[in-house]
Amino acid sequence: MMLFGIQAFSQESTEERLLLIKANELVFSDPDETIKIANHLLKKDFSESNKALLNLLLANSYKAKGDLQKSTTYIFEAGSNKKISDSLTIEVDFVKADLCRKLQLYGQMEIYLNDVSERLSSINNNDYIRSVSVRSELERAEALLLQKNYNASLKLIDKAESDNKNITDAYSCSANLMLIKGTVLNYLGRATESGSYFKQAFDFYKKQRKPNTVFEIKVLLGTGQMYFAQKEYKKALDVQLLALQKIERLNNPLLKEIVTYQLAECCLAMDHKIDHQKYFSSFLTINDLNINMENEAVNTIYSLLNKEQDITFTQEESRLKFITYAGLILILSLALAGVVIYRINRSKRRQLKEIIGYLEVSNKLLIQSDSGKKEVNKRITISTETENVILAKLKKFEASTKYINKDMSLATLAAQLDVNTKYLSEIINKHYNDNFNAYINKLRINYIIEKLKNEPEYLNYKISYLAEESGFSSHSSFATVFKTITGIAPTVFIDLIGKEVTEKKA
Repeated sequence: MMLFGIQAFSQESTEERLLLIKANELVFSDPDETIKIANHLLKKDFSESNKALLNLLLANSYKAKGDLQKSTTYIFEAGSNKKISDSLTIEVDFVKADLCRKLQLYGQMEIYLNDVSERLSSINNNDYIRSVSVRSELERAEALLLQKNYNASLKLIDKAESDNKNITDAYSCSANLMLIKGTVLNYLGRATESGSYFKQAFDFYKKQRKPNTVFEIKVLLGTGQMYFAQKEYKKALDVQLLALQKIERLNNPLLKEIVTYQLAECCLAMDHKIDHQKYFSSFLTINDLNINMENEAVNTIYSLLNKEQDITFTQEESRLKFITYAGLILILSLALAGVVIYRINRSKRRQLKEIIGYLEVSNKLLIQSDSGKKEVNKRITISTETENVILAKLKKFEASTKYINKDMSLATLAAQLDVNTKYLSEIINKHYNDNFNAYINKLRINYIIEKLKNEPEYLNYKISYLAEESGFSSHSSFATVFKTITGIAPTVFIDLIGKEVTEKKA
């Protein structure tokens, strides 16, 4: 990123270029300083490309801090200008793909990686093209790792390793490649091999001479897992405590969740019961906060994607209007009007059929397919008897309307059902293929849909009332979740339901 970063600021003052270089150097070691510098530079009257570069720096800085929601906001701002260079757009797409992978939005991740591949056709630098291809392979390998498809992940990493040998050092991905391969080997039970790759990863990293605290932490976490697998618990504990110190300085909750879990496991293996309880309690607290943060980040991504689609639609609409007006000069206005009316009516009929089809299956929103269940990173073993008891309690909860309580949370529901929060979260993920927030949101949306279908007076209520009635804290969050689940905005849904009711009466 530094290469085109300096080029982008070539027309700016020496002071501003030096600030940019400093900000870029500190992204993954002192993200707070990078954020301060980037915000300072954004106040100046720069070109759109320069602003996109600064927003990219901000997105990477917040990603280094584990704040996925802010990172998402800034990276979409960076990519909002379609006139930026292909190389800068590629970097933006890589950050978007990385965020989608972290949030388990694998389909959207593939869209961005495919866009990266398409843009390579305009690049003349062969080393850069190979480097980008290797980075894409590693991104997909990490996605397979999160899905616990370790053998497929390792196969893709081996291909990336072979491709990386043909790249000069300036574009080499060796450090990240060795780190990811060591991590996969750990999960495959090949701890001794993984240790050598972690060492190689750190050696390659030191040659780069650019501080990256996030990378150092990941190497330490992988090394700690290796020692734990070899039952060298004292070494594992020391390495994990060192990682915790670095994480505390970085203030990254996602990494802190991982290290507190590893520390809890290590203390348990060493029979340090008090320390085990301390770290496990910390892990549970951070895990709940991270679930909420990740859910907010997912909602932000969907909201920004909808916004991008609306902008594209508006631009396309303007283009079509221009063509239509030009055509009016050449052809009969009556014939053209007839074609336009026919297309509009056909579109409306298709939309009405789609919503009627949706209404027929709306009561099945919570039924999940066993074949589509996601894997989770930390699978918890629960006895069949306990699992059935929790499921029975959930069914009673779903039959009530307690889920529309605005204060409903994982901890609150666990207390009401008298179950452990981790068990409850695991059962919801396993049987409903959703995290807690998505599970509650679907119950609430299904509740308000039933009201709209069966109680006509609800069609006259304001969206803010429907949001409050179904337990959402705001009009905007209700609208976002409603569109995410049903595929259309609540106002459109209400309008179509109203038309259906009117037609039935007629």
